Parts: sequence; C-alpha cells; structure tokens
Amino acid sequence: MDRDDDWLTIREASAVTGISATTLKKLARSNDIPSHLERTDDGFLRIVSLEAVKRWSDRDTDAPSESTRSAAEGTEVDLTADEKSTEHPDIPEGTMLVPLDAWNKMLNQLGNLHEAGQQLAEARERAGKAETEARFLKERLRELREQLEETPEDQPATRSQTDSTSGLQSTRSIVRKIYSDWRRNRRR
Repeated sequence: MDRDDDWLTIREASAVTGISATTLKKLARSNDIPSHLERTDDGFLRIVSLEAVKRWSDRDTDAPSESTRSAAEGTEVDLTADEKSTEHPDIPEGTMLVPLDAWNKMLNQLGNLHEAGQQLAEARERAGKAETEARFLKERLRELREQLEETPEDQPATRSQTDSTSGLQSTRSIVRKIYSDWRRNRRR
C-alpha cells in the first residue's frame, strides 16, 4: 500500500510535529486522531494522519492554560486541589509510579536480604551450641587430667586401678577424638 504525504509513521509524525511518539500512540489508540496498522517486512507499523495530528496540536495550543494566561498577565495563580487531583485521578498523593521490572528487582533483593538474615541467625545458633560444647569438653578434659595427676604412677597397679586407668585412657582417647572432630567441623 502506497502512503500519500498525509499518512506517516508515528516516528515520522513525531519528528515533523515535535509531539512525542508516546503521545501520538495514545492519541491513535484512543481514536483522537485517525490511524491504522500497516503490514511491513518487519511487522506492523501504526500509521497516523499528519493533518489530523496538526489539527490536534493546533486545537491543544489554541486554548492557553490558566498558568500561561496568568504568566502573560503577570499574576500568580494558585491551583486548587480539584485541578491537582484531575491530573492523575488513579494515583494517590504521596505515591510514585515505579517500573515493574525495577519493582521486581527490588523485591528479589529484599527476599535475598531476608534469606541472608535467616542464615545468619542459624549460624549464630550453631556457634552458640559449639561454644557450649567446647566449654563442656574443656571442663571434662581438665577433670580427666586432674584425675590422671592424682593417680600415683609409682604404686603397683592393682586390678581395680588397672581397670580405672584403662577406663581413664579410653575416656581420654574418646575426649581427644571428640575434640579433634569438633575442631575440624568448626573450620568448615
């Protein structure tokens, strides 16, 4: 389909008139200016009537706004709450529009922070348990050393002493094993 000079793409019409492409798209979708879709090799392009865009632009600039009139007259105008609220009726005052992907990115980061906080709490709990276990093992080791020092080495060992000494040695080896396992696990 051959386009005449009156029909241009939105980008071309934007370049000619100085009206943003976003505004022209909105006008075309709301049928404020005539438009249609044209098939090209790359897909579809929205085509708008340049004459209609110029008429819309002239109509929009013919009626000066109250702030333009007051600036020309040299007086200040205080916008009323009604005029402020008609600009964006769907958006409550004090709020801000945020792009959806930026919002999702922020939510993901917040989730990561929450997860990191939970992991930190769990690590602190494990560290507290490990400290308690280390204190217990140190006390037990001290008790076993004291018990070993109290046993005279030069006395001949009786059967009960031999049993208690071998029990003490096995306890000592168990404590060493537990302590070395604990030290190794703590470094991970």
